[in-house]
Amino acid sequence: MSAPRVVFDCNVYFQALIGPTGPAGSCLDAGGEGTVSLYISQYILNELRDVCLRPKIAHKFGITVQRLDYFCDGVRRCATFLPEPLEVFLLQRDPKDEHYINLAIAASASLVVSRDRDLLALADPWDPVGQAFQASYPTIEVVTPVELLARLAAG
Repeated sequence: MSAPRVVFDCNVYFQALIGPTGPAGSCLDAGGEGTVSLYISQYILNELRDVCLRPKIAHKFGITVQRLDYFCDGVRRCATFLPEPLEVFLLQRDPKDEHYINLAIAASASLVVSRDRDLLALADPWDPVGQAFQASYPTIEVVTPVELLARLAAG
């Protein structure tokens, strides 16, 4: 069986950077080990850089340009880098999150890993937006890092 194709949102990378032993860090480790096939784009790396280098965040978590560059280099080594995807999917709740679904579509990924409420709503069968998403993209699921790890552990 081949490794599932996955897309992580920016916050999963951020959480892996500041807490490498937590669930997000373990998800990234799965990418490095080849347990999952990880896909990334320049948009995600740019968003990560923007978040991490905000003065308050950089100070609070001790993030330097060098530390961030080292982390991003590691991500590039364990992920497949894709060009910016076509805008196929639109998310009115949070247009900035559209990129993750569009990248998943371009990568033929089955999972988007996130803790973002707007993305997780796409997995909610009781949410009208979630229902429409699931009907249009039945092969893509949005899961949390903990859910991804549970699936990997279950085999």
